[in-house]
Amino acid sequence: MVPSVLDLPRRLAAMGRRRAGTALLLNAGAGLTEGIGLLALVPLLKLLGIGVEGQGGVPEPAFLALALGGYVLLVATAALIGRARTLAAHTLTMEFLDRLRADLHAAILDMEWRAFANRRAADLQQAVVGEIGRIHAAIVALGDLLGAALAIPFLAAAAFVLSPVLTLAAVGVVMVAALVTRGLGARGWRLGRELGHANKAAMADLVDNLAGLRLIKLFAAESARKAGLTARFAAVREKQHAYQRAQSTERAVLQVIAAVAAAGGLFLALFVLRLPLAEALALMLVYGRLLQAALRCLSAWRRLNGAAAALVSYDETLVACRDAAEVRVADLPAPVLRREIRLSGVVVRHPGQDRPALDHLDAVLPAGQVTALIGPSGAGKSTFVDLVLGLTAPDAGHVAIDDVPLTPDRRRAWRSVVSACPQDPFLFHDTLRANLLLARPDAVEAELWSALEAAAIADLVRVQPLGLDTLAGDRGLRFSGGERQRLALARALLRGPVLLALDEATASLDDQTAAAAATAIDRLRGRTTVLVIAHRLSAVAHADHVLLMEAGRVVAAGTWQEVRAQAGPRLAAIGMLDDA
Repeated sequence: MVPSVLDLPRRLAAMGRRRAGTALLLNAGAGLTEGIGLLALVPLLKLLGIGVEGQGGVPEPAFLALALGGYVLLVATAALIGRARTLAAHTLTMEFLDRLRADLHAAILDMEWRAFANRRAADLQQAVVGEIGRIHAAIVALGDLLGAALAIPFLAAAAFVLSPVLTLAAVGVVMVAALVTRGLGARGWRLGRELGHANKAAMADLVDNLAGLRLIKLFAAESARKAGLTARFAAVREKQHAYQRAQSTERAVLQVIAAVAAAGGLFLALFVLRLPLAEALALMLVYGRLLQAALRCLSAWRRLNGAAAALVSYDETLVACRDAAEVRVADLPAPVLRREIRLSGVVVRHPGQDRPALDHLDAVLPAGQVTALIGPSGAGKSTFVDLVLGLTAPDAGHVAIDDVPLTPDRRRAWRSVVSACPQDPFLFHDTLRANLLLARPDAVEAELWSALEAAAIADLVRVQPLGLDTLAGDRGLRFSGGERQRLALARALLRGPVLLALDEATASLDDQTAAAAATAIDRLRGRTTVLVIAHRLSAVAHADHVLLMEAGRVVAAGTWQEVRAQAGPRLAAIGMLDDA
């Protein structure tokens, strides 16, 4: 028996005990009314003279109307109970699935940035969408199982009243069917796990292809990527076929068993037990419904075994995300920056890398000044920025704001007063207004336009038919790279941060626009600490302080003239002396 199969009903009940109890009672009520309705067929058939020797013709209209009316009432009651049961089960199912999605989404958002960056985003997407979809299938199978299981006692009681012998025979048939199909449950669970892994791999490749389509076209790699994804889909198809073969085999076996049992039961009722025709007809209907319910139980149990494997995959992802959660202290204030941000003996290691990204690094960022961070590719500049922004924590050493260590429990509060503009800016598929308000939800209209003016993008927004309510498009692709960069800069400036980190935020701008943006940054001196990752000399010209990084360490620091004096040859190696 697979533990996750039993875990699903337990968790459903835990989320909504009253609704789960109501659904169970409604299932039992549906079974009860069905059993009573089937037993009521015997007097109804006798009233019509079916199978009653020496009796024929149509009975009195009043009696017939009363009998038929009672039967219709039973059927109507069963239908209403069935409707209520379906709605109660649907409400409970949707709330449960919404809770699963919300829990996993919250766990993903609460992850440490470094832990999230080291996971494949498509795997998380598969858990949120694919695995929860399969959990829905498991709940449907569970509903079928419970519905059939709760109907069986009432159907069995009705059958027992009509014929104890055939009722025992039906039990024997079900036991034989269970033995014949006993190996399909474990196989279905295993195939369900394998199908989940195959879907995850296919989803990951698909997401990569969509995200990297420009690169694929640049390198004319369409054929190779098509072939790779086709192979992934083939693996999914193979697992789906295997799963369907197992299900189809079980259905075929159960159908044959049911047909043999029905034929044998009718023969026994008429020629061995010598039952009157009315009782034989009613018995066969009850007998057939009992067998159908019992065999449906078996089938639903097998389907539940296969689909419930998705719950295991979901739980594994949820636990991994929660284990990587960032420390959160709601009432802890952000550190106050007045003098400096100091990094002391900082070590950061990334998984799979031989050397640390930051190796016992020491550095100081003076408050209220513009600091330029320069160095060759792979020197650790991006990791440095992530540290001072509070996105991640060092493996050794510490970061301090003035004399206050930026401990894990303070990092989220610190991020509430800092801002950044990355080199490859991201805009949500939402309005420009919503993208700006992400940085500061309480900003008023005038403040939005002021930030846009400072980033030299206000004129472009004004000519849009919808202005601030213009949709940015998927990842902001309705705008050019330079326009997205200026919009992201406006968003960063809107926050009014105590620390602003810019990853060459003017790199893709024309000279006039870059100069306007540089002027906006210059105005921040004295009230905002600015950290600029610089890839060209012109971006260093306005800096008060310069840090040169190599191999995860700061190898020179000071004014630009002091850094040139300390590390001339090193600067030439990264092109920082070309236009000196």
